Amino acid sequence: MQLILLSLFVVMLHLQAHESPLMQQRTLQGRVTDETGTPLMGVNVVVKGTGRGTSTSEEGVYSIDIRESDHTLVFSYIGFADQEVTITGKSEANVVLQAQSSDLEEVVVVGYGTMLKQNLSTAVSTIDASKLTERPTTSNVLQGMAGKIPGVSISLNSGAPGGSPAIKIRGTGSLNSDNEPLYVVDGVVGVNPDVVDPNVIKSIDVLKDATSSAIYGSRGANGVVVITTKEGGKDGGATISYNTAVSAATLAREVNVLDAYESLEVFKRAYEYAPGRIAPHLDPNNHFARKDDLFNPDGTPKYNTDWQKVTTHTAMPHQHSLTFSGGTEKLTVAANVSYRDNQGIMRNTYEKQLNGFVNLNWDVKEWFHLQAVVNLGSNNGRNSENSISRYMLEYLPFLPVRYPDGTYSRKGDYPGAEDAENPVKILDERESYEKKQYNLTNLIGTFKISPKLKLTTSFSKQEGADMTSFYAPSTLWGYGSTQNGRAERGHTVYNSWTNEDYLTYDDKWGNHNLNVVGGVSWYYDQSTFSNVGTENFFDDFFKYYNLGVGTVRSLAGSGYDDSKMNSYYARANYHYDNRYILGASFRYDGSSRFGANNKYGFFPSFSAAWVLSNEEFFSSVKPTVENLKLRMSYGIVGNAGIGNYSTMARYGNSLLPFNKDLHTVVTLQEMSNPDLKWERSNQFNAGLDLSVFKGRIEFVADFYNKITSDLLYRLQLPSTTGYESSMTNLGKIRNRGLELGLTTRNIQTPDFVWTTSVNYSMNRSMVIDIDGNIIGKWGGRIVEGRPLNQFYGYVRLGTWGVDEAAEAAKYNKKPGDLKYWDRNGNGQKDGDDQDFLGSGTPKFEMNLANSISYKGFTFLFDLHAMYGNKLINFTRQLMENRVTFSNSYGGILENAWTPDHQNAMVASLRLPGDGYENDVDSHSAEPGSFLRVRNVGLRYDFENNILNKWRIKTLSLGLNVENALLFTEYSGGDPEVTSYDPVFEQGVDFYTYPKPRTYSFTLGVSF
Repeated sequence: MQLILLSLFVVMLHLQAHESPLMQQRTLQGRVTDETGTPLMGVNVVVKGTGRGTSTSEEGVYSIDIRESDHTLVFSYIGFADQEVTITGKSEANVVLQAQSSDLEEVVVVGYGTMLKQNLSTAVSTIDASKLTERPTTSNVLQGMAGKIPGVSISLNSGAPGGSPAIKIRGTGSLNSDNEPLYVVDGVVGVNPDVVDPNVIKSIDVLKDATSSAIYGSRGANGVVVITTKEGGKDGGATISYNTAVSAATLAREVNVLDAYESLEVFKRAYEYAPGRIAPHLDPNNHFARKDDLFNPDGTPKYNTDWQKVTTHTAMPHQHSLTFSGGTEKLTVAANVSYRDNQGIMRNTYEKQLNGFVNLNWDVKEWFHLQAVVNLGSNNGRNSENSISRYMLEYLPFLPVRYPDGTYSRKGDYPGAEDAENPVKILDERESYEKKQYNLTNLIGTFKISPKLKLTTSFSKQEGADMTSFYAPSTLWGYGSTQNGRAERGHTVYNSWTNEDYLTYDDKWGNHNLNVVGGVSWYYDQSTFSNVGTENFFDDFFKYYNLGVGTVRSLAGSGYDDSKMNSYYARANYHYDNRYILGASFRYDGSSRFGANNKYGFFPSFSAAWVLSNEEFFSSVKPTVENLKLRMSYGIVGNAGIGNYSTMARYGNSLLPFNKDLHTVVTLQEMSNPDLKWERSNQFNAGLDLSVFKGRIEFVADFYNKITSDLLYRLQLPSTTGYESSMTNLGKIRNRGLELGLTTRNIQTPDFVWTTSVNYSMNRSMVIDIDGNIIGKWGGRIVEGRPLNQFYGYVRLGTWGVDEAAEAAKYNKKPGDLKYWDRNGNGQKDGDDQDFLGSGTPKFEMNLANSISYKGFTFLFDLHAMYGNKLINFTRQLMENRVTFSNSYGGILENAWTPDHQNAMVASLRLPGDGYENDVDSHSAEPGSFLRVRNVGLRYDFENNILNKWRIKTLSLGLNVENALLFTEYSGGDPEVTSYDPVFEQGVDFYTYPKPRTYSFTLGVSF
């Protein structure tokens, strides 16, 4: 990276050295005032395309040296619109700046239309394109959004290539139904965000409260992410831009495990737990096959392998984006081709994506506008499973990758160890591929019926295919060895179409403004799948390319799914004199997923806002507080994310042996429920928007209270019913929280600009009613009267001491065994002794981002913090409890019980056959708080007067470090983690794919 940095500055100096401006100069002066004639102090005055500039004095006066090659000055001041002034041939230029309400004039995309930010009465947050892609390795929308919006929690739980982050907007409100937000791309509802290249996105608007999302009805229950893509310009010109990032990714943080010498000491002590036992490598009478290959005559190891190093490598991911845009007043086009090669840090893991995008806008007639958007592409990936990460950590460090004869080692080469395949061999020989193809086409026509009324009609189609291929060769123990080679292939084809037709009415009379939208929509989606697998190949050559070579059919299945939805909706927004704002909407949804008795659901919402800063009584403080708005809303949204056919009686099939042959058996599986209701979320929101000192400080705050009732839940039924389960409505969950966002422009001069943004999110959940049920999750449970994401298990007090032998015997324990809290005092360890061990949900989450610009240089960094959550470290639990089966966590030699160290939290070392306990307990529940330096970057933007000689419009070079630093007490690889369902099992760590630290060189150029 030092070489790249040096090269960057050499290029900059070279270009600066070749700058040859005309040296003849003159002085230009003038005065800058506002619309009332009041002089403005501190206005930035910059020669366009250069870093040369000055600022105005207290009297609004400025003076600047001008070269003959300079033609334009740019005047900028917080709270006023930027203004460009031509200065050719002038010696004086007086300027009047026009007031601007900072970003209040920003256009926000809401459901089926747009609004000015100043007219919003709901909770909507926006991210523009520059913020979305400031981290160079951003490969999908959610990665770019992480940490940008209060109330939107995005967890990057895995370092696997193509690993999709988990998102929650204002907590979790459903048990079995979908908790993902709805994604809308250019009006197309229900798009997979992973197929949208972040480079083609213009802005993202997140609809967080029920009133803003209720226009989408049952599909907006978990919030709505509205994505708007880039369009071509209308200035008659054309722009070609290219952006690339080339990176080096390394393992960010190793888990502290034992080295070869420490591991063998554990083996020695574990065998000595029973008198007379000797570890095999120290037993002169034990001549196991690989003993001489592994150990010296004195029992010391010949190898000391760091398995985290040999299974990972320095990956070299890179991505490229080429964009063409341009147009005229009547026709614009934006086109993009991008390629991403995301190499994983574990050997032979990757994800590659090729994407094409076109956005065409055409004013066909004065009364008719046509927009066509096409997004298509494919990606290919090869990834590992969690078991590889497990093998990497558990593999014995005194084993080599390969022996001198070239054969791979195996964990079972040491007697008594759990036999498992070599992780390097698995990564090299096991083949598991996934290929996806996708196509999104959207056609939108807008008819201008009158100056106040227009009709918008759209038709969109999404289609794609997912293909998986797997082969485990006969040489791979535990994967394909006993089956003599195992191959599988899967194929899923999906398609959907959407039709939206809606009228928009806009009117203004006097100080009254009214916007009304009303429409109807139809949705249809369908998917089919098939999979097949065979075993017993006479040669590994054929793999999954010819499944017919395998003589044993191990897998065969197929299926079909479809669903339909029909909706009617309307929304009205009214504001008077930019002071009083009212809004209301309703949606009437019908879904094929529900039974005949509750096919349709009705979802209304209401909102109001008061702009105090526009009241006459506020005029005295208006120069300081230019915007103060109070917002309030209440709405109801539904949820239909329960899967298809959930209200119908369903059957299951299986194979059972009869008369030595397998026969197909069809059995009752799910009981029908035609009375199943829509899940409903009632949400109240109160908010405040504040802007002071001409936009130098902007603050937003929201409090919400969301109660989700009639929860959709698959209830397990007694076997006496003949059914396994039935979908039902069950209980009520509450989410209550606070969101704060602060943006400050700390310093703004012609040469130096420093901005800071901070957001804070707090969510408190509570299970109000689930009809007395206890719902088990990995490491936890859901019960009434407790928050969600609660971990549950035994409370480990330590270990039994020698002087407690009599008491320990009452529990069938002895000194050195684990000691647990007998909560019910019945003299035995049972399920009633378990207690709540903490929550996987943090008490709060914060993000802080800074951008500091000096002339052409921009330095940025952002921090991410979570506080107050717990993690269940299943990785450590297994590695500490099952010593000699595998390697163990570092420190176990010091932390385990011995007669000289009885105040211990880890049991005395022993063989697994001597007995060990592996229940979830408080020792596995570790503090999950952390502070991460998520991104640090330095960018240089070259001056236009340098680039014009090369016909370059813009040029920037940069260096970035992502996941630069991590501060945490957690003993695992990374505290932002889950190995299971991120909805209810966030914070459960079971050998997760490790995260990288990524160093990137970026280049952006446009012509």
